[in-house]
Amino acid sequence: MYGKMKYINGKELLMFLEPPITRLSVFEAETIDAALIMCAEAFKKIEEQCKVTIDFPTFKFQLLKTMSEFLAAYKQEHEDYLKQPRQHIDESEFKALGADMKQWTKQLQKNNAENYFVISYALTYADILQRYLMDCGVPKEFSHHLANEAALRLGDWIEANCIKKCDYECIRRSNSNGYCTLCSFMIQALPCPKNNEISFARIQLNPEELQCKRR
Repeated sequence: MYGKMKYINGKELLMFLEPPITRLSVFEAETIDAALIMCAEAFKKIEEQCKVTIDFPTFKFQLLKTMSEFLAAYKQEHEDYLKQPRQHIDESEFKALGADMKQWTKQLQKNNAENYFVISYALTYADILQRYLMDCGVPKEFSHHLANEAALRLGDWIEANCIKKCDYECIRRSNSNGYCTLCSFMIQALPCPKNNEISFARIQLNPEELQCKRR
């Protein structure tokens, strides 16, 4: 990611991200912030068109909470997919997600574990968005259309930023320490245990694992 995160801060991330903060946590934080940037613009138009009120902070809370829960469950259920991100995944598993593969970019249409993760992740985000829009009074069919488009836009963002620029770095090194990397993307720095702002036990890291990356 280039530039700083706009809509999420360190306090929120430490509340929802399960320690230790890994490169997969960095992926989550970056993609959620990207999704929120897209939603902030879209919500204004939806409110005008559908005559509804969308509470952005509540949606952000739900998104952080649910995506963190999704990642925790995914790591338990598909640990081998994360350990071997380039392994072949049968097309039937993609179909079981309910994904129309022709809608995704050519890069994401490749049947491998890292793409299975990305599409699963984007569709989970779409499900949260659809449910929230419906709760706000947006008609079901329109909510489904908007959520599907949002998932594809997030997929485009991931291809442009996480794949083309970083070559799946956070997925291929999913268990590597990501605390300092994540801190470098924050407008305000994350609390640093070396400065006694947070304990090493709280973030489940050792002193030798920390290396400041802030510009």
